[in-house]
Amino acid sequence: MEQTGYLNQDFKTCLSHLMAHGMVAKPRGSETRELLNYNITLINPRNRVITFADRKTSTKYLLGEFIWYLCASSKPDGILPYSKFWDALRNSGDEPYYEEGTINSNYGVRLFGFCGVPAFVCNQESGEPIDQWAETIELLKRDKDSRQAIMNIHVPSDRHVGNKDVACTLTLQFMIRENKLHMITNMRSNDIIRGFTNDVFQFTMLQECLMLQLRDTYPELDLGHYYHNAGSMHLYDLHYEMAGKIINAENAYDLDMIPMDKFDEGIRMALIRCEEAWRAIGMPEGFDFATVEQWMDLTPYWQTAMKALLLKDDAAMHELFAVPDDDAPAAKEECEHEWKDVSEFYDGESTFVCTKCGEKKSNTDDR
Repeated sequence: MEQTGYLNQDFKTCLSHLMAHGMVAKPRGSETRELLNYNITLINPRNRVITFADRKTSTKYLLGEFIWYLCASSKPDGILPYSKFWDALRNSGDEPYYEEGTINSNYGVRLFGFCGVPAFVCNQESGEPIDQWAETIELLKRDKDSRQAIMNIHVPSDRHVGNKDVACTLTLQFMIRENKLHMITNMRSNDIIRGFTNDVFQFTMLQECLMLQLRDTYPELDLGHYYHNAGSMHLYDLHYEMAGKIINAENAYDLDMIPMDKFDEGIRMALIRCEEAWRAIGMPEGFDFATVEQWMDLTPYWQTAMKALLLKDDAAMHELFAVPDDDAPAAKEECEHEWKDVSEFYDGESTFVCTKCGEKKSNTDDR
């Protein structure tokens, strides 16, 4: 089976190669089948969501993790409601700069200049972290053909004894060639099921965000290819059965997300604030994001992405993936409201949101 440049088919091909040719390895006692120095290339980075039914991709998790990256917090509070997996990876606090209760795989901490680990600090006296995202943009603005636009994630101090969360990603490299922004991701290790299927979404989203921020200098810049390289691409034995089902399934339909319209600091902060307000009341799928003040700071693309991926809104999902929607929206059932005080998100003004349907109320007398 040859690679095609399309996500679902090449994901399936990788699983087939792992099952047929993967070497058996048992790091930390867990059996895996492993391929060394494996590469997957996407022709269109907007083709970023695995759609095989047996993988059961959670779009809610995909966008939740992306926004967690954007918030750049080493605390797991922002990701635990999406997956309890992260709870077991907290730092013990025994190692300097790796604070107790934090985790290391929120890559936004290291990309956006919030990491206190010495390797990411530009001034050891002041402790000021390096903003790799901003530096990469400035580097490519100075030299369009640069080969130095690299963001580092994994550093030697990550490999201390007892670390449960050693960053799997080594570097993200960006290159502009023929007026397209290409991205090369290098991984030391990648779990094809629980790692790659999420990583490809996060990294291609970052690729498109970076491209938009470079368009101030290069107005005609477009997306290039996405290259994903793993020193160890592997499949754990608990996923052998799932892999077999996917290999034998009919090919899944590839879905391309529509182009982003804008990304800047205002968008980043609005995404964080809207997700935070939604998560604070229990993440109801009937939530009305328009009740959050910062909702209007988001462009149509991001509003559609929030409704589609977090709320699973059918109309928004069709719009985000440019799939025709022939079904009229169903009428909403009457909600038996359960109100929660969210005044902290509205500068202290008395505000309540229904945890079931998302309706907002400012009149406390009617609760």
